[in-house]
Amino acid sequence: MIDEFFVLKSDGICLFHMPLTDKQIRHFSSDLFAGFTSAIVTFASQLGRSTLTKIELQDKIFVFEKTGDLISVARISSQEDFAIAKHVVSLLHKEFIEDYSKNPNLTQGIIKRDVYKDFEETVREITQKCEQIAHKTPELLRDMPVNIRLDNLEEISNFSEQLVDQFPEATIRLVRVFQPKLPKEIMHVAMKKLGGIVGKKLARNRFKSSIIDEKEMMKLLKEISVCSLQDDVRITLKICPFCRGRKAEEPYCDFVSGFIEGALGNPAITVKEISCHAIGDKYCQFDIIKEK
Repeated sequence: MIDEFFVLKSDGICLFHMPLTDKQIRHFSSDLFAGFTSAIVTFASQLGRSTLTKIELQDKIFVFEKTGDLISVARISSQEDFAIAKHVVSLLHKEFIEDYSKNPNLTQGIIKRDVYKDFEETVREITQKCEQIAHKTPELLRDMPVNIRLDNLEEISNFSEQLVDQFPEATIRLVRVFQPKLPKEIMHVAMKKLGGIVGKKLARNRFKSSIIDEKEMMKLLKEISVCSLQDDVRITLKICPFCRGRKAEEPYCDFVSGFIEGALGNPAITVKEISCHAIGDKYCQFDIIKEK
């Protein structure tokens, strides 16, 4: 849970502050709030560059992003909230900078009471939507780039449910339609994350286990492709339905990599596509890499 959100200037002035919980015990006194904001400003200034960072002060955890002289900060309840907080902070930071640049009084250093009152609605909307995504598909926010747009996050979250519900009948068609719609800069990481979510949910539903072996994983994969497993480490799709008829400059089948990885469910295993028909290779092949 995100307890409160605030925006500071590098000179220590608080431009915006909004509690996000009804439990008053979670809120800071004025003196305590001033002490924490001063420490955050000092730490952010020492970094000297645009960054998204987590910091612990006493028993409080803060996630903040700094650009120029603006620092957006979220206070969170626990370490487990970091995944959602980094997306909330990044999204709100961009929104605030856009509003800030349009306000001539603030760019001249003039601070007026409640000038950002309307921004509270933006904070509520973005926070609530990210919390809904985290509740529905908690894996999605972990390791997903913070530059991804909120509408893309919502779309991927909703689409993962659709893929699970319609597996295997509509999997190939849905993935082939969805992938080209994603922005190029996030397509690969988003499709691998999507495949991971779908593979994980299907494996748990089918085998009632969070970790399965390669043979069980192959049973799932064979429902959506013509494939084989060599020595438990290399998977070959002789006819890949996901990149068939498409051309790419780099391996294209990130959904399959994620699907295999998610289905196996072993945090010590990663899956990498080593050849792809879309870039001119004969087959699409994937290596199962186990940490030693």
